[in-house]
Amino acid sequence: MNTLRSHTAPQATNGVRPLRVALVNDFELVLRGIEGMLEPHSDRIEVVELDVRGNPTSRIDVALFDTYGQPQGVRDRVRALVDDPLVGAVAVYAWRLAPAQVEAAVAAGARGVLDKTMRASDLADALVAVAAGETVVSPEFCKPAGAHWPGQVFGLTVRESEVASLLLQGLSNREIADSLSISEHTVKTHLKGIFHKTGVSSRGQAAARIADEGDFRRRAGS
Repeated sequence: MNTLRSHTAPQATNGVRPLRVALVNDFELVLRGIEGMLEPHSDRIEVVELDVRGNPTSRIDVALFDTYGQPQGVRDRVRALVDDPLVGAVAVYAWRLAPAQVEAAVAAGARGVLDKTMRASDLADALVAVAAGETVVSPEFCKPAGAHWPGQVFGLTVRESEVASLLLQGLSNREIADSLSISEHTVKTHLKGIFHKTGVSSRGQAAARIADEGDFRRRAGS
């Protein structure tokens, strides 16, 4: 095992410390690439370890496990990280996974199954959500035949669709958080994703944009 310490400096925003994240893979080159990708988001994500062929050696909030070079044994690797008392949560990071592999990773305890095509900011958002206790599976990995939810035309996840529906009903961030049993911070994270995907910059604009989408109109009974 080779554990490499990151040089990312922790920064606090509004008194909230960044998430402590460990990057896990068998290749240092892969981990250095992810570290560089997350560096602009060091106000929220502190990469504290690059773990090559091993588990974290310090307490961390999320272990981001890159599956590159490990087409077999993903479930066992996830389970080893989930069972590690130093690891708060585990997220899998992959280019493509078959539905059975996604199910196996979640069954093994992964809270996140994240697609490598996502932007760095979206990856940071997903890690924050995973640390907050949510299960986050990229839509590319969770489109079973016949499955549909309002907002898919915009690329909204199931949870973002739920938040969007409540936003359309005029609920405040606190009311949305209470309705979905999530934190207000997590609601803000989802709203940020909704704004980006619908191409708007405010709650009012988002509500107007969402209201134009047929599935949301039908859901609202209009």
